[in-house]
Amino acid sequence: MTLENDLKRTMRRQQPDAGFAARVLERVTADERERAAHEPRRRWWSAAAASMALVALLGGYTAHRVQEHRRGVEAREQLLTAMRIAGEKVHYAQQEVRQIGTSTSKER
Repeated sequence: MTLENDLKRTMRRQQPDAGFAARVLERVTADERERAAHEPRRRWWSAAAASMALVALLGGYTAHRVQEHRRGVEAREQLLTAMRIAGEKVHYAQQEVRQIGTSTSKER
């Protein structure tokens, strides 16, 4: 039962010390002043962080676009090379067909 009595004694209502309310209000206003003093610095850091995030985002997007452009140029060059090779093969085949055509017409 001593535990129960100790709890009752500890939890009973007491009058605060003199000047308690004034000290609480003073502490609250001091905290508010300190927060207000740090507010411009906090805003500056927030703006700097947002700017850095924007720069990183734009830089990444630009790098992606450059890479895609390079891939496109490379694909175009490969296509042109393939078309040139195919054109040469077609031209060679046409010459062979013409040669066969002229040699058979001479034999007749």
